[in-house]
Amino acid sequence: MADRSKAEVVRRLFGVNLEQQGRGFYVPLEMLAIARGVYLAHQEDPEKHAGLLDDGDRVAYKRTSHDLARRIATKAPIAEGDEELSKAVELDSPETLETLQALFSSLLVEIPGRRSQPSWFGAHIYPFVGELIHYDAVDRRISQRGASPKKKEQARKLTAKVKAPSIERYLFRGPGGWAYKVLRSDPDPDRKAATRQGLDDLVRDSGTPLGNLAKALSAHDFDYDEEPYEDDSERDIDLYEDLSPWPGLLRIGARNIVARTTTPRAKRTESLMHWVPYCLARHQLRLARRKLGLTDGESILLDFGNEATPLRSGSQKNLTSFRNDIANAINVQARKMINEAEGDEAKKGRYERFTKETGNAFASPQAFFSETLAAVGALNATTGRRHFTMKPPMLEALVSATIPQGTEMEFDQFCALLYKNYGLVTEKTVAAASPLAHEVDSSVLEHNGKAFREKLAAIGLLTQYSDATSMVRGEPR
Repeated sequence: MADRSKAEVVRRLFGVNLEQQGRGFYVPLEMLAIARGVYLAHQEDPEKHAGLLDDGDRVAYKRTSHDLARRIATKAPIAEGDEELSKAVELDSPETLETLQALFSSLLVEIPGRRSQPSWFGAHIYPFVGELIHYDAVDRRISQRGASPKKKEQARKLTAKVKAPSIERYLFRGPGGWAYKVLRSDPDPDRKAATRQGLDDLVRDSGTPLGNLAKALSAHDFDYDEEPYEDDSERDIDLYEDLSPWPGLLRIGARNIVARTTTPRAKRTESLMHWVPYCLARHQLRLARRKLGLTDGESILLDFGNEATPLRSGSQKNLTSFRNDIANAINVQARKMINEAEGDEAKKGRYERFTKETGNAFASPQAFFSETLAAVGALNATTGRRHFTMKPPMLEALVSATIPQGTEMEFDQFCALLYKNYGLVTEKTVAAASPLAHEVDSSVLEHNGKAFREKLAAIGLLTQYSDATSMVRGEPR
């Protein structure tokens, strides 16, 4: 199957190309890299380049690769040699390089399910401060022929046929651009302004020792943007807000997260890193079900117990059914595009593969959905028997996105809101209102509700009072 035809079908259905390679944390990493780049470009020339979340026909941003820090972190060879490395790192003492390696390796984003140590370009630094945010890059052969003066100068540092860092999309596949477009197209001006201010605080220079070190190393990256990169890929992204509530829910949650000024910057960043991909995966599912004519919102059983129960079996069936919905929706979309391609037999032939190769054709978009949820902690595991749940970081992000700063909510009211907004079934009162009411015994759901309450209390987001009242708040005390 041609990748191009796959991308056409997937993009038409979901509004953006969703592939396994760009799953999970790569979505917010890309979004934050765009936001940081927009901030840098605007700082450099505010009259020429739009600011953070500003409207415009295209987005211009400066891309930082952090290729040197990432190569140090993974102990990758420095293609430019020790002479160039010594300009950034004092090599007289091996302890300096070892210390930097230990520091930056500890800052790498963990990708669940990864079976081997990645190459440096498969390792990304967690964006705890603005100076650590970076774009995608990969090793490429650098040629002087037809190259810019910068590229020619770079090529002179290398021996023949040696690969070196090149800034480009490799693991970033466009979903981060979808998320950035969602935020910058927010129709609510007050919410957009609050999101802009909060996001600006996350992507601007922190001025901390860690930030200063990262900035100093990035000055010695092999590849970098001399001028802001003009990105017009947003024109190929459709948000489909008339078919799914998730772009709106992403905006509400992102505002609540980034505007939480009493919460440390690193915690706000972590919550955003979990909330953004979760919203996109749920958006993908909603669009798939709408394509199949399923207009009711999906109900999802969240299992917080420690043992196998009928609730867990139901949650597992949930996941299997949703993965099938995605495959079937791609099939329907392909058939629609075949009908639209009247007279173009070559195009029809490419799309017909989606109606036959039910295994390989749908594996990557399906994997984007389930592996993204697993990565952020909305599933119990990346492989094996999987069910819906919420691990602590994802649960913190969910609560932070749902409850605005400075407010709290009674536990039962919070559970009802989770079902109303997101279709999440956590306990028996909520389950009674969902299509799952007759699938799981109420005693099992009652036990699950207690486990959910205990998990919230364990991470400091719920307080139980003497009058049996339990209050949920958006940040720990």
